[in-house]
Amino acid sequence: MTGPREFDLVLQGATGFTGRLAAEELRSCAPSSLRWAVAGRCPERVHALARKLDVQGLVADGLDRSAVGALAARTRVVLSCAGPFTRWGSLLVAACVEEGVHYADLTGELPWMETLIDRHHEDCVERGIAIVPASGFDSVPTDLGVQALVTELGQAVPIHGFFTLQGGLNGGTLHSGLALAEDGSPPTTPSRPIFPLPVLDRWAAPFLMAPVNERVVGRSAEMMAGVQSGYGPSFLYREHLLTRGRAGAWGMATLLKSANRMLASPSGRWLLRRFGPKPGEGPSERAIRMGFANLVLLAGPLNDPIAIRRWAWDGDPGNQITVRCLVQTGLALAAGEALRGGVLTPASALGSSLFNRLQDSGAVREGASGSGAVGISAPVGATIH
Repeated sequence: MTGPREFDLVLQGATGFTGRLAAEELRSCAPSSLRWAVAGRCPERVHALARKLDVQGLVADGLDRSAVGALAARTRVVLSCAGPFTRWGSLLVAACVEEGVHYADLTGELPWMETLIDRHHEDCVERGIAIVPASGFDSVPTDLGVQALVTELGQAVPIHGFFTLQGGLNGGTLHSGLALAEDGSPPTTPSRPIFPLPVLDRWAAPFLMAPVNERVVGRSAEMMAGVQSGYGPSFLYREHLLTRGRAGAWGMATLLKSANRMLASPSGRWLLRRFGPKPGEGPSERAIRMGFANLVLLAGPLNDPIAIRRWAWDGDPGNQITVRCLVQTGLALAAGEALRGGVLTPASALGSSLFNRLQDSGAVREGASGSGAVGISAPVGATIH
């Protein structure tokens, strides 16, 4: 990064549903000294939001190379909520790399993330630029929770994650999935069997977000191998949804298969567009507030784990939790807490400093721990409003 910058942080895509939540979160928790601005492609909406928040508004269309270049040149950090990222994010990331600017976003689009690694990783390593995709619910809770357990154990063992959650779907998330499907990306939900988990007195089912979270954790392991002893040849991470019984597990597996079939079909995608939330739409404030995500991590054999740890996150996973993760990632980058340059994961970019920020802000708290079974302190199962 060369020369002084006008802003410490710019939030791109701030006028969408998730972007507005992120802007409000920034206003509530950013230090008073932070110089930040909101940005988007619609001048009227950007300036209306900027007036409401009493910050500056910048206009930048993600498909306009000069506009995103000018945006990146004015700031030290860019946060982006402007998805689908495979369509709207590539020029912005390239501009950030060119201008030496740290960047983070909410994407869970694996093919696009792999493209960023191929295009920019080596350059960013050399120049100390941190590019951190998947900095929302995909995949901060998983990546940091696993890293904390790996650090604690100090040995490489298989770790399995089990989520219980309640939340809604916003239009941006839905349309990102539709864009991936239209671009020919195969469905990401793993075809895995359901199975009983006696140590928790529950059943495990396939989890929609497991492929992204597992890949992010796997990349953290690749990048941290030799630095953290818990990431070694015997390390493995697999992720599942936790349900109360066999019927619930079977029902979730069937639901996910049906969703994949709809995404793979032109008629199915038409139905999702017709009846699903539109871009800019999302759950009600009450639904967002009442949501939650609990993550239970089991280290070692599933029938006799050597450690069990539980993390509880308040709020709707795809909305409140995701913007809290993104905003704290941006504040950490703006505070100079990046550990290295590259196209990174949350754990390899910021590690414990980000987890500490999220705990200090009240976004996450640790549940019961120990070598025995733990109870589940919130309702179990995935609810879509």
